[in-house]
Amino acid sequence: MGIGKSSLLARGRLMMEGFASDRRAKSVVAVANKDVKTVDQAARLLLERFVDFDEVQRKARLKIGSILELESGDVLRFFAEGRHMAALNRVLDDEYLRRVLSADEMLVLAIDEADKAPVPLAQLIRTVVTHTQHEGIKNVRFVVAGVSPFFQEMVNEDPGIARFVYQTISMEPMSRFDAADLVQTKLAKVVVDAERKGLRLRVDQTLIHRIVALSGGHPHLIQLLGSHLIEHEEDDPDGVLDAHDMTNALRRIAYEDRARVYTATLHMLELHGFLDDLRTLLGATQQGFPTRIGRKGAVLEVGQVSLQWLVDHNILSVLDDHYYGLVDEFNRVRLLLDAADSPREGERLERELIEAASASFSSVEDRLIDRIDHPEDYSDEDL
Repeated sequence: MGIGKSSLLARGRLMMEGFASDRRAKSVVAVANKDVKTVDQAARLLLERFVDFDEVQRKARLKIGSILELESGDVLRFFAEGRHMAALNRVLDDEYLRRVLSADEMLVLAIDEADKAPVPLAQLIRTVVTHTQHEGIKNVRFVVAGVSPFFQEMVNEDPGIARFVYQTISMEPMSRFDAADLVQTKLAKVVVDAERKGLRLRVDQTLIHRIVALSGGHPHLIQLLGSHLIEHEEDDPDGVLDAHDMTNALRRIAYEDRARVYTATLHMLELHGFLDDLRTLLGATQQGFPTRIGRKGAVLEVGQVSLQWLVDHNILSVLDDHYYGLVDEFNRVRLLLDAADSPREGERLERELIEAASASFSSVEDRLIDRIDHPEDYSDEDL
């Protein structure tokens, strides 16, 4: 959640429609939900985005580009009878598409939140692709976004779906160097903007290390930390963004801004009996951030079944042949803060979290960060 899937989907649609590309298309986007249980319900999601149905006047109009009245009585009849998949296939006939699309244009059917209804969407895609193949239609494409492992669930329903997918894009964390460059650039702009407004603001440079480490390089977590630090700096109006501001940000994120997300995640883990296993794994890790869990040791600690469940449900990620990591480092932050027996203990844990985040950079990475902060100290050859 919040990693940028919908933004990437929207950007892709804009590019296909000519915002930044010569390749032209017309597109519609539907958002799936958990109430979608059948292929007809999935088809209706798309139909409602680009077809107007007037059941009183018994008319259907295609809303791609200019309005086109559909002359087929089948479309309206299928829709009225709840046969939405049949209605969608009828709409996607060549006789209609060639009147709303130019010869080199595509019709892009975009579906977001696909993880809410992967099985009916797999059935929808299979039916539409088969229909367009039979009709010789070559300019209809799907773009589907959702939380992993939605695509695997679609393939489990219909293994043949995999051969229709030209490309999959996984939203991965940034490298530490790229993440640090991003944070440094953003904070520098904040300082300049503050100066323009007559405000004095300074950034403790260790804060860059801490944001990168606590976020694990995930762009949405960098955004969370950065926005909380900046928007709430006046809570500690000393003119410095530092570890104290970070401590306040951690608690707001874990217990206010994203409280429902982390509460729901921990509740799910508890219901399925894997919360203690996660605590065991996190207790066995090094103290620094981002989290690194040795794969061999993890199998000995909790077993293969638990590890596979945690990976399948996006709690853990496979970093490489040697380590697991956390998909969201703030699950660990929330667990650690929940373990505090008193406000004073909570404050101690928060300080330790900040120190752990600061200590987790290697000397090489520190030098790279220093080059970002002080480029004037390095020759062109060094840089």
